[in-house]
Amino acid sequence: MRSGRHDRVTPITVEFFVAPDDETAAQVGPRQRRHGFPAFAPTDFFPDDAVVDLEGLLAGGVSAGWRDVLPMKNDGFTVFEVPSRLCSALTRASSGRLVEVAGEWAELAAVKDGGVTAKTAVEILTRLADLARTAESLGQPLYCWYLAP
Repeated sequence: MRSGRHDRVTPITVEFFVAPDDETAAQVGPRQRRHGFPAFAPTDFFPDDAVVDLEGLLAGGVSAGWRDVLPMKNDGFTVFEVPSRLCSALTRASSGRLVEVAGEWAELAAVKDGGVTAKTAVEILTRLADLARTAESLGQPLYCWYLAP
Protein backbone atom coordinates (compact mmCIF):
# COMPACT_ATOMS: atom_id res chain seq x y z
CA MET A 1 0.00 0.00 0.00
CA ARG A 2 1.13 3.48 -0.79
CA SER A 3 0.95 6.43 1.48
CA GLY A 4 2.00 10.03 1.39
CA ARG A 5 1.70 12.60 -1.36
CA HIS A 6 1.24 11.69 -5.01
CA ASP A 7 2.29 13.64 -8.06
CA ARG A 8 -0.86 14.37 -10.10
CA VAL A 9 0.72 15.20 -13.45
CA THR A 10 -1.60 12.89 -15.41
CA PRO A 11 -5.19 11.90 -14.62
CA ILE A 12 -5.93 8.67 -12.85
CA THR A 13 -8.45 6.40 -14.56
CA VAL A 14 -10.53 4.32 -12.16
CA GLU A 15 -13.33 1.78 -12.51
CA PHE A 16 -15.14 -0.15 -9.81
CA PHE A 17 -16.95 -3.19 -11.20
CA VAL A 18 -18.63 -6.45 -10.27
CA ALA A 19 -17.28 -9.62 -11.88
CA PRO A 20 -17.79 -13.34 -11.25
CA ASP A 21 -14.17 -14.18 -10.37
CA ASP A 22 -10.54 -13.06 -10.28
CA GLU A 23 -9.69 -14.49 -13.69
CA THR A 24 -12.46 -12.50 -15.34
CA ALA A 25 -11.65 -9.38 -13.31
CA ALA A 26 -8.01 -9.52 -14.40
CA GLN A 27 -9.15 -9.17 -18.03
CA VAL A 28 -11.01 -5.90 -17.38
CA GLY A 29 -9.19 -2.61 -17.78
CA PRO A 30 -8.67 0.41 -20.01
CA ARG A 31 -8.64 -1.72 -23.15
CA GLN A 32 -11.71 -3.69 -22.07
CA ARG A 33 -14.14 -0.92 -21.05
CA ARG A 34 -17.21 -2.50 -22.68
CA HIS A 35 -17.27 -5.58 -20.49
CA GLY A 36 -20.98 -5.46 -19.65
CA PHE A 37 -20.50 -5.85 -15.88
CA PRO A 38 -22.16 -3.48 -13.39
CA ALA A 39 -19.63 -0.67 -12.98
CA PHE A 40 -18.96 3.01 -12.47
CA ALA A 41 -15.89 5.04 -13.29
CA PRO A 42 -15.00 7.99 -11.08
CA THR A 43 -11.74 9.72 -11.93
CA ASP A 44 -8.65 11.29 -10.53
CA PHE A 45 -8.14 9.76 -7.12
CA PHE A 46 -6.17 6.80 -5.81
CA PRO A 47 -8.77 4.09 -5.13
CA ASP A 48 -6.39 1.82 -3.22
CA ASP A 49 -5.76 4.58 -0.67
CA ALA A 50 -9.47 5.44 -0.65
CA VAL A 51 -10.48 1.83 0.04
CA VAL A 52 -8.20 1.70 3.08
CA ASP A 53 -9.51 5.06 4.36
CA LEU A 54 -13.15 4.19 3.70
CA GLU A 55 -12.90 0.79 5.35
CA GLY A 56 -11.49 2.39 8.47
CA LEU A 57 -14.12 5.14 8.50
CA LEU A 58 -17.15 2.97 7.67
CA ALA A 59 -16.29 -0.36 9.28
CA GLY A 60 -14.13 0.98 12.11
CA GLY A 61 -10.70 -0.11 13.16
CA VAL A 62 -7.67 -0.65 11.00
CA SER A 63 -8.19 -1.71 7.41
CA ALA A 64 -6.88 -5.05 6.25
CA GLY A 65 -6.45 -3.44 2.83
CA TRP A 66 -7.26 -4.90 -0.52
CA ARG A 67 -6.24 -8.12 -2.25
CA ASP A 68 -4.35 -7.78 -5.51
CA VAL A 69 -5.80 -9.64 -8.46
CA LEU A 70 -3.31 -8.17 -10.90
CA PRO A 71 -0.44 -6.42 -9.07
CA MET A 72 0.78 -3.06 -10.36
CA LYS A 73 3.86 -3.17 -12.53
CA ASN A 74 5.79 -0.40 -14.24
CA ASP A 75 2.81 0.40 -16.48
CA GLY A 76 0.82 1.87 -13.55
CA PHE A 77 -2.09 -0.56 -13.99
CA THR A 78 -3.57 -2.78 -11.29
CA VAL A 79 -6.73 -4.73 -10.45
CA PHE A 80 -7.72 -5.46 -6.87
CA GLU A 81 -10.67 -6.86 -4.96
CA VAL A 82 -12.44 -4.42 -2.67
CA PRO A 83 -12.38 -5.88 0.88
CA SER A 84 -15.55 -7.75 1.82
CA ARG A 85 -15.61 -5.90 5.15
CA LEU A 86 -15.90 -2.58 3.29
CA CYS A 87 -18.52 -4.00 0.92
CA SER A 88 -20.62 -5.17 3.89
CA ALA A 89 -20.33 -1.77 5.55
CA LEU A 90 -21.34 -0.03 2.32
CA THR A 91 -24.40 -2.23 1.84
CA ARG A 92 -25.60 -1.52 5.40
CA ALA A 93 -24.88 2.23 5.43
CA SER A 94 -27.78 4.68 5.30
CA SER A 95 -27.60 7.63 2.93
CA GLY A 96 -27.03 9.90 5.95
CA ARG A 97 -24.12 7.78 7.10
CA LEU A 98 -22.62 7.82 3.60
CA VAL A 99 -22.78 11.64 3.53
CA GLU A 100 -21.15 11.80 6.97
CA VAL A 101 -18.33 9.43 5.98
CA ALA A 102 -17.86 11.20 2.64
CA GLY A 103 -17.12 14.43 4.50
CA GLU A 104 -14.64 12.68 6.77
CA TRP A 105 -12.99 10.97 3.78
CA ALA A 106 -12.70 14.24 1.84
CA GLU A 107 -10.96 15.89 4.83
CA LEU A 108 -8.63 12.92 5.29
CA ALA A 109 -7.80 12.71 1.58
CA ALA A 110 -7.07 16.44 1.40
CA VAL A 111 -4.36 16.02 4.03
CA LYS A 112 -2.82 13.06 2.19
CA ASP A 113 -2.88 13.84 -1.50
CA GLY A 114 -5.30 16.55 -2.53
CA GLY A 115 -8.13 14.02 -2.52
CA VAL A 116 -11.65 14.76 -3.63
CA THR A 117 -14.19 17.44 -2.77
CA ALA A 118 -16.92 16.63 -0.27
CA LYS A 119 -19.52 16.76 -3.06
CA THR A 120 -17.54 14.33 -5.21
CA ALA A 121 -16.92 12.09 -2.19
CA VAL A 122 -20.69 11.81 -1.57
CA GLU A 123 -21.26 10.89 -5.21
CA ILE A 124 -18.48 8.28 -5.19
CA LEU A 125 -19.61 6.73 -1.90
CA THR A 126 -23.26 6.62 -2.97
CA ARG A 127 -22.40 4.95 -6.28
CA LEU A 128 -19.96 2.60 -4.57
CA ALA A 129 -22.61 1.57 -2.03
CA ASP A 130 -25.08 0.89 -4.86
CA LEU A 131 -22.46 -1.21 -6.62
CA ALA A 132 -21.67 -3.12 -3.40
CA ARG A 133 -25.39 -3.90 -3.06
CA THR A 134 -25.43 -5.16 -6.65
CA ALA A 135 -22.38 -7.34 -5.97
CA GLU A 136 -24.07 -8.75 -2.87
CA SER A 137 -27.31 -9.50 -4.73
CA LEU A 138 -25.36 -11.27 -7.49
CA GLY A 139 -23.15 -13.12 -5.00
CA GLN A 140 -20.06 -11.77 -6.77
CA PRO A 141 -17.02 -9.79 -5.62
CA LEU A 142 -16.52 -6.07 -6.12
CA TYR A 143 -13.30 -5.18 -7.90
CA CYS A 144 -11.44 -2.05 -8.94
CA TRP A 145 -8.92 -1.40 -11.64
CA TYR A 146 -7.00 1.78 -12.08
CA LEU A 147 -4.33 3.26 -14.26
CA ALA A 148 -2.05 5.92 -12.83
CA PRO A 149 0.49 6.56 -15.60
